[in-house]
Amino acid sequence: MNALTPYPLAASKELLHVLAGCAAGGFPSPAADYYEPPLSLDERLNIRAPHVWLVQVEGDSMRDAGIFNGGLLVVDRSITPSAGHIVLAYVDNQPLVKRLAKSPAGWILESANPDYPNIAPSQYDSIEVFGVVVWSLTPHAH
Repeated sequence: MNALTPYPLAASKELLHVLAGCAAGGFPSPAADYYEPPLSLDERLNIRAPHVWLVQVEGDSMRDAGIFNGGLLVVDRSITPSAGHIVLAYVDNQPLVKRLAKSPAGWILESANPDYPNIAPSQYDSIEVFGVVVWSLTPHAH
């Protein structure tokens, strides 16, 4: 083979086609010819549920958690937040994405970038957890 050829486009515009297994970062896999049945991305991410919200990320305070500027988060309001969850919280009515953590002084919101400080409730008038981040989608081409 002397040239790369584009893979044919899927016939269906309503469902995504999913390749079985994982994409190898090294050598081609003999399983590459096996395909899974189509799947709906909105069903997989549960984004049509009334308790699920989408939010676009601005900034890089969570970059070390794999959440990047311009990414899209799927936030589930039905999950009870607990330590270790990445949450969307309103700090003095401003939305922020942080990791929920427990300290000896109580709950804190941790950044995943050393350039940003953690947030303690004593520093602000109000902190309300809106929901738990369940998916992070990062664009790689525009």
